Amino acid sequence: MKFIPTYLLMLIVAISACTSNDAQREFENDAYQNPSGITQTTVQGEVISEDPDDWRISPFFQGLVEVIPPFQNPAQLGTAINFEIQITGVQGVSGLDVRVRFPNGAFSSLYTSTSSQLEPGLTTFQIDPIALSQDGSDNLARGLHRIFFFDFNQRLISYGDIEVE
Repeated sequence: MKFIPTYLLMLIVAISACTSNDAQREFENDAYQNPSGITQTTVQGEVISEDPDDWRISPFFQGLVEVIPPFQNPAQLGTAINFEIQITGVQGVSGLDVRVRFPNGAFSSLYTSTSSQLEPGLTTFQIDPIALSQDGSDNLARGLHRIFFFDFNQRLISYGDIEVE
């Protein structure tokens, strides 16, 4: 039986880590672009059309998390937007902080889990579309908004776009 020399094994691990870090960096670069397109859903959560850039899972959370596209999207003022995140991995995710990014680059928290550790299973919550407005006005709530899911360690889990009509 042949053994891999230690230095060769360390090199393979280092290359794998770089590839993983590169994938995470690329994912985050994509996330911080301007919102564009939506995964259109019905009031019941049925996907009508999918935006391949919406609700992808970061490389760091692959196999641990699944985000169900929010519904109804586009959303109407005066109705709630429903969000569902499924924790599929055995090891929990360290909390959930959902934020919207405004056109000026500022973030605002929309939802924060009460548990410091999300255990396996489904977490659901609702957001009023008016919360996507920087000043609470109907006019600024209308339009396309990028939503970010972070864990409590500020690691990006997923992102996607919501349109308010």
